Amino acid sequence: MKIDVTKHLTLGAKRTLKAFRIAMFEELSEKEFDKITVNDICQRSEYPRATFYNYFDDKLDLLQYLWSYIAKDVFERLSITSENNTLVDAFNLLLGFFHSNESLLNSIKENNGVNSHLWHNMSGYLKHEVNKVVYQYCADNHSNQVPAKMLSRFFSDLLIGMLEWCLFDEPDIETKTAGRYLIALLNGKF
Repeated sequence: MKIDVTKHLTLGAKRTLKAFRIAMFEELSEKEFDKITVNDICQRSEYPRATFYNYFDDKLDLLQYLWSYIAKDVFERLSITSENNTLVDAFNLLLGFFHSNESLLNSIKENNGVNSHLWHNMSGYLKHEVNKVVYQYCADNHSNQVPAKMLSRFFSDLLIGMLEWCLFDEPDIETKTAGRYLIALLNGKF
């Protein structure tokens, strides 16, 4: 991104980012990512291309901003109490996000599902964010018998794998049931 969203943004910049974010979500609900153009995004957001390029290098840059926005929203609600609770809470928040954004999930499913460019891009970003959260917990917990970096990678892979399974293989699974499966995996009770 061409602007630093971690710093104070003007009201106008916030409005512009929101318009581009909403436009991209709406476009993604209607067609696959590869068929969306910057012109489509600008037309839907009612901002000129020049404004788009003041904020983003290209549509992939906007997509990365979307994932960071989602991750920030999800992970700000996460309290780090224990490894299992943190992972289950993160999983529930992510699953809840997709259940409340069905148009995005349907677009991913309709456009090659788990093998789509969109899902790979998003799951890679979410895995990175989960990895950071778990690493923070593991690094603070000095009783680990395994290096924190290895634990965080293992658990982030597990969490995203479980999310993929729930979204694509078992879309009708109840959140409580999925949470029980995750806890069983975390506790090594297969």
